[in-house]
Amino acid sequence: MRVRILAALLFFSGAGALVLEVVWFRRLAQVAGATSVALAAVLAAIIGGMALGAFLGGGHAERSRAPLRLYACLELFIALFALASPWILDASGAAFVALTRALPEAPLLLALGRFALAALMLAPAAICMGATLPAMAAAVARDNRSAGSSIGLLYAFNTLGAVAGTIAAGFVLVPAFGLANTMRIAAAFSGLAALCALVLRPAPVAPPTPENTPGHFTKQDRARAIRLLAASGFLGMAAEGAFVRGLVLVFGSTTYAFTIMLAVFLFGLASGGAIGSRLTGPRSPHRLGTVVAWTAALFAVGAMSLYALPRLYLMGYAAWGDSFAADTTLRVALSAIVLLPGALGLGIAFPLAVDVVAEHARARGTGRLYAANSAASVLGSTLSVFALVPWLGPTRAIAGAGLVAALVAWRETRSRWSLVPLAIVVAAFTPPPERARERMYGGIYLQPQSYLKDGAINEVAWNSGRDISFVRHGREATISIEHWYGAASIYVNGKTVASGQTMIEVQHLAALGHVPMVLHPNPERVLIVGLGMGTTYRAIAAHDPRSITVVELEEAIGEAAATLGVRPKHVVIDDGRAFLRATREKYDVISSDTIHPWVRGGGDLYTLEYFQACRDRLADGGLICHWLPLYQMSLDDVRAVVRTFNAVFATSAYFSGTNLSLIGTVGKRELKSYPPRSSNARAALVEFGAVDMRDLLVFGPERAAMAAGEGDVLTEDRLRLEYSTPRHIRSPEKNAILKWVVDQWQDPRPPYGALMRAIHASAANDHAAYQKAFVEAEAQSPQNAFVRRYRGEKYMQYARQLIAEGDPDQAERYLAFAERYLPRDTRLWGVRAELEESRGGYERAAELLAALLKKTPKSDYLRRRLERVRAAAR
Repeated sequence: MRVRILAALLFFSGAGALVLEVVWFRRLAQVAGATSVALAAVLAAIIGGMALGAFLGGGHAERSRAPLRLYACLELFIALFALASPWILDASGAAFVALTRALPEAPLLLALGRFALAALMLAPAAICMGATLPAMAAAVARDNRSAGSSIGLLYAFNTLGAVAGTIAAGFVLVPAFGLANTMRIAAAFSGLAALCALVLRPAPVAPPTPENTPGHFTKQDRARAIRLLAASGFLGMAAEGAFVRGLVLVFGSTTYAFTIMLAVFLFGLASGGAIGSRLTGPRSPHRLGTVVAWTAALFAVGAMSLYALPRLYLMGYAAWGDSFAADTTLRVALSAIVLLPGALGLGIAFPLAVDVVAEHARARGTGRLYAANSAASVLGSTLSVFALVPWLGPTRAIAGAGLVAALVAWRETRSRWSLVPLAIVVAAFTPPPERARERMYGGIYLQPQSYLKDGAINEVAWNSGRDISFVRHGREATISIEHWYGAASIYVNGKTVASGQTMIEVQHLAALGHVPMVLHPNPERVLIVGLGMGTTYRAIAAHDPRSITVVELEEAIGEAAATLGVRPKHVVIDDGRAFLRATREKYDVISSDTIHPWVRGGGDLYTLEYFQACRDRLADGGLICHWLPLYQMSLDDVRAVVRTFNAVFATSAYFSGTNLSLIGTVGKRELKSYPPRSSNARAALVEFGAVDMRDLLVFGPERAAMAAGEGDVLTEDRLRLEYSTPRHIRSPEKNAILKWVVDQWQDPRPPYGALMRAIHASAANDHAAYQKAFVEAEAQSPQNAFVRRYRGEKYMQYARQLIAEGDPDQAERYLAFAERYLPRDTRLWGVRAELEESRGGYERAAELLAALLKKTPKSDYLRRRLERVRAAAR
């Protein structure tokens, strides 16, 4: 039977398997929680099951007289399991909840329990997946090619199918059909492969050949090949996980970004498999050692190249423009630069190893080899998530995994030429330049325009870097803190999640605390989902509730908040949705400060099921406050969130700058604004800009349905926001959304109605309307804290813009206005230093920068700026 026909079957098999695995991961993240522990358990169950299937299936296929029928049976079982998966995974939710409740204070036992549950659910299908390649290897046992050549081709087509399945699932199937229907489509792929295998006329298979029959390779060669491919598997999965953590810093952690990275990696494996199938022969053992060593070196070079990607991203953005298609192309190109060379090496290694190990027993040898590779992959992935990345960071984690593989290759080959790639790997441990580090962790993908001027990179802005004071590589994400002349922002994978740099940000974060605490008559027990930089926590704490529980997914967020002076007493490190489903506590107030829905997994916290979980944890008379961003979304998406929230709660919406705070109650009731219970709370409300929350009410329950409009609600099965919002990250629809808010606000109280019109006019670049609305707001409430700070920050932004445009006189005028509104704001010291530097006042600029550096003495950014200004003064 021609190998290419069987390879075509494995293409469909690989496509169906990857579609199914993608959906399993996504659905189990909803069921078990999106923590690294839960997802590592799922990954271990899948790959571990495939390893076991390859090991057991190899021997069985070797003895089988009809291996093609065996393959068909395996695919048929996978198809049936895929059809049953929606019910299996839904039913598992109760088991995961029971496990979490039973082991709340035993994280190790909980992790083991989650692994056992995942294995119980997924291992049967995973075992069958692992056995398919050995079964096909047995089916081509009479092929006149070498084992490495024929099985390498099967591996290449199987992996190429995985590429197609990854792209189909991430770009088409899940967004169009939902998770459950996508599992059924995966079943169709596997069913088609099974049907074709049954229809094909199998070639006669020779009985097994004893392994001691003379051949090219010795038993020692086979053992060495297994060890080398295991090292390759360890390197591949460890490096892939670390590269993902590095790449999301460059172009964001959207679902599309993860799909692209996985597809590029798998494409490298498939291409490498095709190349490796042509390199087999008597020198396969020597070539295998060389390939593994140089694969480690190529991954190390890719790791060092990560720090060059931010500049390449800007170059591509400037050249290709701002569109979803251009951004997707750019992500493919950047992922290929760092991932493709090493992935090619991994792919080449597999046929070379098969050529050695499966020389006499193709199915059994392939099974043993695949099992060793998969088992080492589980180890590499687990160590990458729990040790290498948190301890070393993404680039050094890749170097660490590469060092292991390079040392194994050197030990197995004893070739002095293996020392060259080993030296390259060691070089990857060298720390990067400080400015490269700052730009890496500053999230340039969200604000590329700030680094561009006249369609090219602004070298002055680029060489200045960013004031990054804190970086932690947690298990879930990379957390960093950026200061802008004293004001701080916290980033998660380069995405700003909390900021004190603008009043708009401060007000929306504080609103998530103050609004529900004032609207509840006696808020004693409070739950906060998402800590951020602690602004919401501070607002709630000012009202002196009896208890505050904070649920935060990433432990490093707590470390970052602590550096800013926020240290909650009771923090639970868990997925917010999983916590709500498992806890038995009831809360008077739930404040849900979730991440933006374009972040992968973020859309799950805007679904009907999440809101229902929140409702179930509210005490009698309790209420929930949920953040609704009005940016980086479409108007349809915003209305869909309101519609979904309104399907569970009686909904009111409150103004919080360029965001809304959705307040939900169980059943309609009149919401009153109660007086603050302490002097601390009253002072905090004055600083916030509102004491009576009725001033901020945009619409109440009687208008919520009209504001939401007609359409479907958001569910965990149909991940609409996760796929639609990434297309609007830099979308102009913000104007339409703000106009929608203005239209819904039927009875605005001063000064907030005028403020909302000013914010909308500013977004629409209507300067005359902005000035008119803001003059009205100032006249209505001249001492309002929000009005004054927002106005001062606008003048400060105008001053910076005019400095960049080379108009220092006009910049001076606006800066003077800003200083009138913000007399003690250290940010103005930095802006005035920029102004003085632009017109040659280097001594004054140096004085201001020195004063700022005295306040933040560890800032390398300010130190560089000060040295540059002093050098110019000389």
